[in-house]
Amino acid sequence: MNSFNFSKLENRQNTMSIKWDKREAIFGNKDILPLWVADSDWQTAPLIKAELIKRAQTGIFGYSFPNQSIKTTIYNWLKNRFDLEIEKEWLVFGTGVVPAINFALKTITKANEAVIIQPPVYRPFFEAVKNNNCQLIKNNLVKKNNYYQMDLVQLKKQIKAHKKKGIKVKALIFCSPHNPVGRVWKKKELLALLRLLKKEDIYLLSDEIHADLVYSNYQHQPLLKLLLAKAEFKEYRKKVISFMSASKTFNIAGLHTSYTLIEAKELRKAYQKTKAGFATSNSPFGLLALKTAYNEGEKWLEAQLKYLEANYRFLQKYIKENIKEIKVSKAEGTYLVWLDCSQLGFTSDQKLIEFMNQKAGVGLNPGIWFGKESGSMHLRLNLACPQARLKKALTKIKKAVKNRSK
Repeated sequence: MNSFNFSKLENRQNTMSIKWDKREAIFGNKDILPLWVADSDWQTAPLIKAELIKRAQTGIFGYSFPNQSIKTTIYNWLKNRFDLEIEKEWLVFGTGVVPAINFALKTITKANEAVIIQPPVYRPFFEAVKNNNCQLIKNNLVKKNNYYQMDLVQLKKQIKAHKKKGIKVKALIFCSPHNPVGRVWKKKELLALLRLLKKEDIYLLSDEIHADLVYSNYQHQPLLKLLLAKAEFKEYRKKVISFMSASKTFNIAGLHTSYTLIEAKELRKAYQKTKAGFATSNSPFGLLALKTAYNEGEKWLEAQLKYLEANYRFLQKYIKENIKEIKVSKAEGTYLVWLDCSQLGFTSDQKLIEFMNQKAGVGLNPGIWFGKESGSMHLRLNLACPQARLKKALTKIKKAVKNRSK
């Protein structure tokens, strides 16, 4: 038995929490129950907390760097958890996956080259393409029976169409596991994507920040692992960049520490040169939290995964029995749930959002944040919270929907 407590109703108000202390600014309702931004409403692993307190007691917080022990820790985590064997020199440290993706695009693209994303998908992907003055190709995922898949047939057509116009399709930003639809991509799907991108000579930027957050009976497949296993990808590996972090897994996002994996030496040098002009050094707390999480946090993680999956099953059952107008997309990982609200009968996304904010009093991510067309009439819910809080939110939505139908 363990003593990890994911059911405790922590009070996060007045802690400078974006999720809790900016409710009025974001939702226009200071009393809203927030289940949106992707951090968790429970404390990190006790051992991480203890190490950070110990470090704080030194009273010295100067510039820090990731030493060899940090690199060894990551090497061991990836080997033990995913059977992925890397070289330590492939690691480049940063303050977050989002800035790392921007640095990568700045390194490999020129203005007006095209970059592919697969909506509905994490909003900063859209912004990264825009920030780097690239053209956006939206290769929308396709949904069948509330289950999402990639549309590689359409992707081939989109690449061909841009080639005909003389536009270089330079990169695809990939999300694995996928935010917000919760897909944990199968090996067969990933290999099909890799072979297409290899054939078309397109860089692959793989956001794998949710790699550790996978439900039972599913297994995350790091793209780098698939590439290393097959000789056919030996040259293409020079065009692949992977982004990972312990931040979502261990609820330490505010400590701003991530790492990027780049095998190709020349690409890695170019990326580091780009990054040097913008990035600062890592926080000593972030590096220590990462090291402690990977060395001593696995039991806590496994307990968290069981709690998250129980929350997901609870949500599925509650909505099916009580709010039949909402459909839950089938998730295989992450702690994010994609809700299809099209049967609620709203005539615009704005009216759906206002209903949830003002009538239900629950703060969720508008689906249009993840793509105007593919996210329309959808909402994203974060279930990384005590089940009592999740139940309260669902009860509020149920009551509001019932009152609306009267």
